[in-house]
Amino acid sequence: MSKSQSATLGILLICFIWGVEFVLIRNAIAVLEPHSFNFIRFGIASLFTGICMRHGNQRDGLNWRLIKRGCFLGILLYLGFTFQTFGLLYTSVSNCAFITSLSVVLVPIVAFFALGDRLRLTTIVGVGIATAGLYFLTVAGDVPFNFGDSLPFVGAAMFALHIVYTGKYSREHGALCLTLVQLITVSVLSLGSVLVSEDWHRLLDIGVVGDPRVLFALFVASILGTSLAVMIQTLAQSHLSSTRVALVFSLEPVFASLAAFLVLKEQLPAAAGVGAVMILTGILLAELPSFSFTSCRSKRVKEKIKGALGFEIDVSL
Repeated sequence: MSKSQSATLGILLICFIWGVEFVLIRNAIAVLEPHSFNFIRFGIASLFTGICMRHGNQRDGLNWRLIKRGCFLGILLYLGFTFQTFGLLYTSVSNCAFITSLSVVLVPIVAFFALGDRLRLTTIVGVGIATAGLYFLTVAGDVPFNFGDSLPFVGAAMFALHIVYTGKYSREHGALCLTLVQLITVSVLSLGSVLVSEDWHRLLDIGVVGDPRVLFALFVASILGTSLAVMIQTLAQSHLSSTRVALVFSLEPVFASLAAFLVLKEQLPAAAGVGAVMILTGILLAELPSFSFTSCRSKRVKEKIKGALGFEIDVSL
C-alpha cells in the first residue's frame, strides 16, 4: 500500500470518529457547557500528545517558528470547534454535520486565494458533485435551515482554513510537535472562554464532570477524535493535497447521520442516500490519476478558459 493510500485510509478513519462523536457531544453538552467541555477535551488531548512526544523523543522539533504556526492553527481549531459545538445546541446533529462539511467547498477556494494553488478540472467537478450531494443531504433533513445552522457554517470556514494551512506547515514540521502546540492553544483559549462566559464551578462538580455521558464523550472526543485525529491528519497531509483531504472529509456527515439515526432516532430521508452516493462519486473522481491534454486544441481551450476567468485552470483528468 502506498503512502498516499495509507494517508487516505487514515483520513477516512478520522471521518468515522468525528461523525460518531457528533452524537456523543450532543448528549454531553446537555450536562456540561460547550466551552467547559472543549477545555477538558483539549486539555486531555494535550496531555496525551505530550506523553506520546516525550516517549518518542521528538521534543527537539520545537522552535519559535513551529510554535507561532501551531498557535495560528490552534486558533483556527478553537474557532471551528467552538462554532460547531454551539451549533449542536440549536440544530440537529445531521444539519450540523452536513453544514460543517461545507468546508469541502471552501478548501479549494481558500487554497487558490491564500496559497495560489491551481484549480484542476477534476477537482472542480469532484467538489461540485460532492457539494451537490451535501445540498441534497441538507435540504432533506428533518430540521430546516435556521439561525443555529449559521454557527457550524462559520466553523466550516475555520476548518477549511485549518486544512489548507496544515497542509502547508505539516511538510516543514514534525507532526507531534505541531499537534501539541495546537491542542494547548485550543485548551487555553477554551479555559479563557469558560472564565468569561460560563460557570467555571461546574468543572469542579463531580456530578457534572463524572456523568457517564460526559466521561464517554470526553474519552472518544479527546483521545480518538482530537489527539490521534489531529496527529493522523497532520501526517496524512504531508502526502495528500488539501483538496483531496477535504473531499474525504465530506464523508463525515454520512457517518454522523447514520449515528444520529441509530442513537437519537433522527430520521434518515431517502434523499440522503442519493447525497451519499454523490459524495462518494466526487471523491472517486478526484482520486483519478492525472492525464494532461497536450494537443494544440487543448492548449487553445486552456487559453480561452484563462482569458474568460482571469486565472488558470489545470485541465487534467
